[in-house]
Amino acid sequence: MIRNKIKIDFVDFWGGFEKNNNYFYNLLSKDFDVEISSNPDFLFYSVFGSSNLSYKCIKIFFSGENIGPDYNNCDYSMCHDFINDERHYRLPLYILTGGYYELVDKSVDNSLLNRKFCNFIVSNGASLVRNNFFSKLCKYKMIDSGGRFMNNIGYLVGDKLKFQSNYKFSIAFENDAYRPNRDGYTTEKILEPMKVNSIPIYWGNTLITKDFNTKSFINYHDFNSEDDIIDYIIYIDNNDDEYMKVMREPWLNDNKIVESLKEENIKKFLHKIINR
Repeated sequence: MIRNKIKIDFVDFWGGFEKNNNYFYNLLSKDFDVEISSNPDFLFYSVFGSSNLSYKCIKIFFSGENIGPDYNNCDYSMCHDFINDERHYRLPLYILTGGYYELVDKSVDNSLLNRKFCNFIVSNGASLVRNNFFSKLCKYKMIDSGGRFMNNIGYLVGDKLKFQSNYKFSIAFENDAYRPNRDGYTTEKILEPMKVNSIPIYWGNTLITKDFNTKSFINYHDFNSEDDIIDYIIYIDNNDDEYMKVMREPWLNDNKIVESLKEENIKKFLHKIINR
């Protein structure tokens, strides 16, 4: 079978980004003969620079940050935003980090009760909402903080998932507290504790119910106040039956992959761009 050849490039992505080993390259390579070229037909670009401005080809914007597309500069976009536009495809960052599709295989037992209380792994101390919540919940019981910010365990956590697996709860607040409309903005922070069956305490995307089953985690936006959230955390921390009731809920709504996040549908959007 002869596969069509396409020339692509990647610019303005985060440090350490590999052009020939990333989500988009690997996905396209399943159907096309992909060449990384300095003279591409299709350019993927992100928000960590402005090199994209010098390209005249078809440009596809991607961002895992709380920044949306500018259609004066791009032809298509793939990011967390909910935008009703045929040029856009909602693709939150957590899809790129891996592990989402395995959430349907959730398996739990009562051994999960025999863990420490809660963890907090943060290096960026800019979010006052997150910082204040951490300090307030610490008044109930010590929270092990293993990041660079407010570290209280004496070392920096190396394996984040292994660390989180030792805790009943994980504080999973997004970094960005300042953009007024956070609808859709969802990083890997909620996904990581889910992978290891630690209940996320989540703040960020106000439409998180579209992505995940909020009966399976603690959603800041479901409560009237921080006091109400903390009271609920204390309640299920001290009530094994209630904790396991939450723990047994599927991470995904109806335990099903979101239709738009199925790989075949993401590929269809990319094929539409390439075959335009």
